[in-house]
Amino acid sequence: MHSADFDDVFVKLLPRLQRRVVQLVGDTHLGDDLVQEVYVRLKSSPRRQRGLLDHPNPYAYALTTAVNLARGRWRAERRCVVRAEVDTGVCDGSPEDREFVAGLLRRLTGKEASAVLLVDIAGRTLEEASRLLGVHKGTVQRNRVRALAELRAVLLDAGSCVDRPPGASEQ
Repeated sequence: MHSADFDDVFVKLLPRLQRRVVQLVGDTHLGDDLVQEVYVRLKSSPRRQRGLLDHPNPYAYALTTAVNLARGRWRAERRCVVRAEVDTGVCDGSPEDREFVAGLLRRLTGKEASAVLLVDIAGRTLEEASRLLGVHKGTVQRNRVRALAELRAVLLDAGSCVDRPPGASEQ
């Protein structure tokens, strides 16, 4: 398998993939960005390149990758709602607020705090956090879920928990 074979196949399915992804996300620029991410994702490893080349329908394989990437973006945007609340005055970034957050993070294990910092505070995806921490994505997710449960319990016990805005979903 050569990289040129992969490029040839991808270039052939590119116009159709771009049209469908733009239709899926409803924005030309976002669609183009996602198609570029699909190329980078599939080109990133020999296994993924073989997956595209060996698949009976390479277009379907690439489109599935695009849908997964779009879903990841949508999930990340949903997580950003919490940060938008922080920007509106619930937390203004003052030294007291930083110390409060640091105190909460000190209650967690190092692994749990790392997961929360990367995913919920820095806005990284689980994949990015797992790569940075050198662990599997599921490990990051498990540590994050444990951490959020601990933080929720601490905040409820302290009476500091702010009610969710209408329509906000629990993670």
